[in-house]
Amino acid sequence: MYLFRSLLLLICLLALSSCSSARLAYNNLNWLINWKTSDYVPLSRTQKSWLSARIDEHLAWHCSTEIPRYRPLLAGLQNTLDTHDLPASILLEQVPQLMPAVDRVLHEIAPTLAELFRKLDHSQIAALQANLAEQQQDMHAKFVAPDPAAQAQQRAERLEKRLNRWLGRLSEEQRSRIDSWSAELEGQNTIWLENRQHWQQQLVVALNSRYEEGFTTHINDLLVERQRYWTEAFRESTKVTSRKGAAMLSDVLGIATDAQRARMDKQFEQLDRDLQRLQCAPPSQA
Repeated sequence: MYLFRSLLLLICLLALSSCSSARLAYNNLNWLINWKTSDYVPLSRTQKSWLSARIDEHLAWHCSTEIPRYRPLLAGLQNTLDTHDLPASILLEQVPQLMPAVDRVLHEIAPTLAELFRKLDHSQIAALQANLAEQQQDMHAKFVAPDPAAQAQQRAERLEKRLNRWLGRLSEEQRSRIDSWSAELEGQNTIWLENRQHWQQQLVVALNSRYEEGFTTHINDLLVERQRYWTEAFRESTKVTSRKGAAMLSDVLGIATDAQRARMDKQFEQLDRDLQRLQCAPPSQA
């Protein structure tokens, strides 16, 4: 999952508003993993055993089928990011090439999620809904309740932390550009969280019909065709914030030092070595 997280991080860096929807998609994958430790819903021993076996199958599929696809993706992305004076438009063009990697994973796990949902009794569904509501409240307190200046500072700090891994310590000029980008996104946290709640509401509706025909397709649509379930406000804001994010990242890379670019190349090289070292068992055909 480390490599999948790394790929997703690159997607988020390329289109910083779309990162919200991509991260939401990955969080759905996290549910599948985290349910193993009852983070979202208390599972019976039988349910845990069943889920553990399915998770192993998914991880074997991911390792043997998806991991080999990542090397050419990452190589192409590295070549693009190594370009000096990289236009924001080119950055935006990379996202459609990378997002299918996320969607394939979500499509793979959708039947397991649907089957797991069908195994839950009414008390477990109620616990799941309560946990989702509590998490929503926690996110509101963290991302929406602070005043706009505090939100902007936190947003800038989160991005700087992500970029530090790839570029190392940022210059004052780079941090200033990030600060100005973050200040332009006032109100976006609210739009993002309202969209997240809207998606969860659609999930709850689906759960209420989990024994009906077409339920698995509905879950797949919620995961893979997630844009269909966006609020109109989020849909419109994504267009604007994607452009702003790409322009900011283009500027930050445009003033990157040789040392920063060398560090970025080393990060890509490390990812590639990690991919090469993986030894994957073939997924079960059962």
